[in-house]
Amino acid sequence: MRNLGANRLRPLVLVFVLALVFAACGDGRNDDEESSGDDDDTEQTTDDTVDDGEEPAEGSDLIDATDCPGDPTTGVADGTIKLGTSLPQSGLYASFAEILRGSQAYFSYVNEELGGVTVNGEQYQIELVAEDDAYDAEQTVGNVTGLVNDDQVFGLFNVVGTKNNLAVREFVNENCAPSLFAATGAPAWGNHEYPWVLGTFLVPYPLEMQALVDYLNETTPDASIAILAANDDFGAAYVETLESLVEGTGLTIAATETYDTATGEVASQITTLAATDADVFLLGATLTACPTVLNELAGSGWDPIVYMSGTCTSKTLMGLAGQNGDGVISVAPLLDPADPANASNEAMTLYNEKVAQYQPEAAADNGIVAYGWSAAAMLVYTLENSPELTRESVMETARSLTDVSDVGLMLPGATWSVGADDWFLGEQFNLVQYSAADGFFSAVGDLKVYDDQTEEVTPESLVNG
Repeated sequence: MRNLGANRLRPLVLVFVLALVFAACGDGRNDDEESSGDDDDTEQTTDDTVDDGEEPAEGSDLIDATDCPGDPTTGVADGTIKLGTSLPQSGLYASFAEILRGSQAYFSYVNEELGGVTVNGEQYQIELVAEDDAYDAEQTVGNVTGLVNDDQVFGLFNVVGTKNNLAVREFVNENCAPSLFAATGAPAWGNHEYPWVLGTFLVPYPLEMQALVDYLNETTPDASIAILAANDDFGAAYVETLESLVEGTGLTIAATETYDTATGEVASQITTLAATDADVFLLGATLTACPTVLNELAGSGWDPIVYMSGTCTSKTLMGLAGQNGDGVISVAPLLDPADPANASNEAMTLYNEKVAQYQPEAAADNGIVAYGWSAAAMLVYTLENSPELTRESVMETARSLTDVSDVGLMLPGATWSVGADDWFLGEQFNLVQYSAADGFFSAVGDLKVYDDQTEEVTPESLVNG
């Protein structure tokens, strides 16, 4: 596959020199401005998020709890907040279990070393009940129903998968159970009919496509693009957004193929797409399908520029592709724990130390683990900024997060916000490129800001369909 050599990197830098992604503060929400951050200024401590003198976030008035059933403090008892999650811990997608290891490491650190999470002056231990769904949406429904009705959890945390979260959002909404930081970048989490679900900081899939189109318009404006995507809502977010964004440009779609997520078979699709000899290959896949595709691609004789979903950027997955992953471009909202340049970052130092201490079986240099750690840090930040420990108050706080910075492994200088008209957190990110020789992704150009643009670039059916 083609590596972004010097000739490609120079225009890429120009394209992605927008406002230093993650430019702090409100006036950073301008896509035409640039700024820079200092890597040495990033700190990761729960104390910083609570004792910095900030007032708790004001309610967004988006959460109507008038007809909510049950006790708004369900799941809070004896100094403990009980939360639930459902994610693959077995089967083809068992690698997602590493997310849980990262989250558990962070919660153990907070519980055992900081005395728990502090909400309105009171401290609580965090208990996380984790159920295995093998990435099967029907199992997710059963798990979530049991967590809410039987385990009586306060809310859900980081449920994995687009189809899985779609399958339970009606139930979550009817029961007024906060579902925080759903582990999917799908644009469906912008649907205002479901205010009790807030997506995570993963880069929204449509923004990945906007970033790709911006890059291609600058470097190869007449490029042809071949697409391979999962045959589900996850894959559709890539395909339909890209089809929409290339309209009116010189870019063309050469061919589109899908693969069955149940089997992960991709060989015939790669053969078909290679026959197009397209300039660019878009891979809208996740987990082991990503290295499988890269390995198939290497034997096809086709040498396109490869863009791969940001869900695939872990060291483990890229290691399975070996040399065949060299030069792949993608996006990342967090520091890469595999990059030795990040080792001296204070947030990374804490992460490495506590993962080794509390989850010694986890590979700290795996980006999936780092994601789980950072998602847990976002949950703690949200709880500690909530005026009171009720479902409504916590959900209101989550829906009015503003200029969040230095939480988990956020990129230096980054800020994340949501508001009444913009329900997407992960709108600031790096464009990254993988080096097989080095074994990690490195940022290409400056950080990128797309604040308030997810819904703008997304076909309406993907948000409200």
